[in-house]
Amino acid sequence: MNSVSLNAMDIRMPDSYDEVRYPSLPLKQSHPAFIAALSTIAGLELPPVERWRVLEIACGNGSNIIPLAFDYPEGHFVGVDRALNPIRAGRALADKLKLSNIELLNADLLQWQPEGEFDYVIAHGIFSWVPAEGREKILEICGRALKPSGVAFISYNALPGCHFRRFAWDFLRFHVRRIPDPAARMKGARDLAGMIVNAPAGEDPLPLAIRKEMTTILNKDETVLYHDDLSEINEPFYLMDFVSQAGSHGLQYLGDADPQRDNVQDLPLRAEDWIESRQYGDFLARRRFRETLLCRSEIVLDRKLSLDRFRNLFADSRVSPGEVQKDGQQQFNIPKSGNLTTNHPLAKNLLCRLASLWPGSMRLSEFPLDDYPEDAVAGLFMQLVQAGALDVRSHPPKIPAEIGDRPKASALAQAQIGEGYSTVTNQRHSNIAITDDTSRRILTLLDGTRNRQELAGELTAGGMDPQTIHSAIEGALASLHHVSLLIG
Repeated sequence: MNSVSLNAMDIRMPDSYDEVRYPSLPLKQSHPAFIAALSTIAGLELPPVERWRVLEIACGNGSNIIPLAFDYPEGHFVGVDRALNPIRAGRALADKLKLSNIELLNADLLQWQPEGEFDYVIAHGIFSWVPAEGREKILEICGRALKPSGVAFISYNALPGCHFRRFAWDFLRFHVRRIPDPAARMKGARDLAGMIVNAPAGEDPLPLAIRKEMTTILNKDETVLYHDDLSEINEPFYLMDFVSQAGSHGLQYLGDADPQRDNVQDLPLRAEDWIESRQYGDFLARRRFRETLLCRSEIVLDRKLSLDRFRNLFADSRVSPGEVQKDGQQQFNIPKSGNLTTNHPLAKNLLCRLASLWPGSMRLSEFPLDDYPEDAVAGLFMQLVQAGALDVRSHPPKIPAEIGDRPKASALAQAQIGEGYSTVTNQRHSNIAITDDTSRRILTLLDGTRNRQELAGELTAGGMDPQTIHSAIEGALASLHHVSLLIG
C-alpha cells in the first residue's frame, strides 16, 4: 500500500497531541545499527541491514522512523500513532521524499494489531504516559511481533530518581488543576516554577532540591512540559519491576540502549545476579530514565565479553584529546559526559586515532592491538563504550572522509529545510540545528552537482556579498561536514 495516503484506519480521535504539538526528534539510541552493535556484544545475532523490518509505536510525526526508511530503502518501516495531525505531517514529508517502504498509521493502540513480524520494535516516550492496559499492550505487541532474534527498545521514567521528580509533577499539576486551556496551563506551571527558583533557598536542603528541579522545568520546551510533566499519567518504574513485567510476555532484559546506564564496574555492593547489580546501580546513581532493550526469553545470552564480537563493529568518537602529561596520563573531553583520563597506551591510541578521523568511522578489526590479550582488549573497548568515549555500530554512517569537489548533503535534510524545519537529521540519526540563513541556503544547494565556484554563483545571484562568499562557503561546508550532514 502507499503509506503516505489516508487509509481506512484514519479516524479523527480527540488527542492532546493534536491540540498541542510535541517536538518529535530522531533518537540515536533507537537506531537499529546502534542497537545491533550492543546486541552483538551480548551475543545476539541480528539480520543484515537490507532486511530490516522496524515498527515504531507512538511515532508522532515520523521524525525518528522516516530517516530510517530514507536511509534503508530495501527495509520495511511501520509507524503508528493515535494523534492524526502528526501522522499527516509525517506523511507529507514521506511523500516529498517519495518513500514507498514506510506506512504511517493513525490508530488507537488498544484497538490495533501489527501485521507480520519485526526485527526491531521502538516505543519511545509512551510507556510511562499511558494507563496500565496501554503498557501491557506495548509489551504484548513486542512479545508477539518480534522475530525470534528481534529486539525491542522501550524508554520510561525510572526509579529511584523520579521519586523527587514526582514531587515536582504533583506540585505543578495541583497548581494548574483548575485551568483547562493548554496555553494557560503551561504558563501557570512555568510561573510557579519561576517563583520557586527565584525565592531565597537558604541552607535547607529541601528548598535547594526543589529549586533545582524547578530550574529543570524552566529550561524545558513548554510543549514537553505540557505533555510530560503536566500529564495526568506519568508512571516511573524500578528496573527490576519493568523486567519482571516484560518477562510475563516472554521477554528478557538485553541491556540499556545507553551503555553508561549498565556500567556497574565500581559497584560497592554484592549482587546476586546481572540484573540485580544494575538495580543497585540505579539506586546509587539515582537513575531517572531508562531506554531498555528486550529480546525473547528463550535466547541464551552469553555476557562474557569477546573480542570477536567487537571486531566487525564500526567505532567513532567525538572526544577532544588533551596533551599527554609527563606521567603518561592523557585527558579526553567527552561532549556532554565530562572527561576521561587514562594512561593506557591502547586506549590513548584508539581515541586519538578516532578523533583524527571524525566525522569518519573505523572498523575495530583495523586497529592494531599490539599483542594485548584479547580478553583485556574486549574489556577495554567496553569500558570506553560505557564511558561514552566510544560509539559502536553494526555499520558506519554514510559520511565522506573529506569534503569533495562537488559536496552533497542528504536529500532528507534538504527536504526538512524545505518543509520549514528548524532542525534537521544528520547521518548519525541525531538532531542538528541549522540556525543561520547562509548555512541553510548552502545546504539546499548541495545536491552533488555544484562545485564551489558554482555554489558561489548561486549565492551571488541570491544577493550575498561577493567579498565574503568564498569564506562563507568554506566555513559552512566544514561545519556541515563536522556535524555529519554531508553524505559520501
